[in-house]
Amino acid sequence: MASIYNKGSILYISWYDSMKSKRFNKSLKLTDTPKNRKIAESYANKLQEKLSSEVQTMRRLGIKKTTIKQTFEHFLRNNSEKNVKTIKDYQRFYKKFTEYFDELESATSIDKIRVEAWLMEVKKLPLQKNSIFGYFKQCRHYLNFLFEYNYTQMFMINRDVKPKSEIKEKITFSDADMNIIFNNLKDKNSNFTTLIYLAYYTGLRSSDLLSIKVEDIDIVNREVKYYSPKRKKFRLIGFHKDLVPVLQNRINEIDQGQILDYASVENLGRAITRFFDDIGIKGKGYTARTFRKTFITLCRNCEMDASVVAELVGHEHRSTADRFYNNITTLVMKRELEKFNRPPALKTETYSVESTEKDSNKSELVKEP
Repeated sequence: MASIYNKGSILYISWYDSMKSKRFNKSLKLTDTPKNRKIAESYANKLQEKLSSEVQTMRRLGIKKTTIKQTFEHFLRNNSEKNVKTIKDYQRFYKKFTEYFDELESATSIDKIRVEAWLMEVKKLPLQKNSIFGYFKQCRHYLNFLFEYNYTQMFMINRDVKPKSEIKEKITFSDADMNIIFNNLKDKNSNFTTLIYLAYYTGLRSSDLLSIKVEDIDIVNREVKYYSPKRKKFRLIGFHKDLVPVLQNRINEIDQGQILDYASVENLGRAITRFFDDIGIKGKGYTARTFRKTFITLCRNCEMDASVVAELVGHEHRSTADRFYNNITTLVMKRELEKFNRPPALKTETYSVESTEKDSNKSELVKEP
């Protein structure tokens, strides 16, 4: 019940908001006189009518009184099988979201005005446009979840408030920089060398590369199977002949387990970034993902079949025929990969393996004359 009280000869109003599960107090900025008290009581009655109406609306719509923290825990449970990176994105959003919203407040406190105010603050952050858009995208997922479970009343965000994404420049490695990269691998260990070769010659996502195991590589048939965390699928692809000696050398060295020794995608990315800094190609916008972009670009530029390229890199096929009927074999993949070559000026050295057997005399990479 909204009520009036005196504090220092000034009239205040106190009320409990069921939508937000919180008590509020506010000065009416009126001195405590008989006339002003009547005005204050009239204001309190109207406020109480509004609050009661909101309670009735909540009951009619089936909106549940639950804290923001509880709803987000429910949200994470529902999305627990998603990619680890996606979960981290949700958690990053929630950390920023609860800088503005008290996580112990009722979820009904998440309304149009407050969410739009939060978005306006996010847009002021010194971040790239796509990073800001990322916060909005995760917020949108969370809001849709709240609406679905009736944790708060449905609303639409004003289009002028919504952050916009931006299409970035398509950055791929120049021929000269690819030359620098490969020429600086001679002093690197087999783990890092294998990473660079796999990234360049397969165009797979970093998370896919980390899932490849020695036991799943068929050197003779030039095939590799792996589990794609993003697509949640086991996949089988053919690989380029230039990968054979590098993979054989790595297999002979480690014998079993993950072909790449990195604990996470982030660690893999940092290793590549440090390497770029060390060899003097820093500041060109290159990241671990640039290998994927470069592979796809080179494949399409040498007129490889688009469906085969999509299959090689793990993209979802767009046409019904490719999605449900066309079974692209590894033989077809390997045939198309014959078109893919490092530019002649870059291919200054090749590697061979002295032996393919895993005996006591394990082979090493050797330069051919």
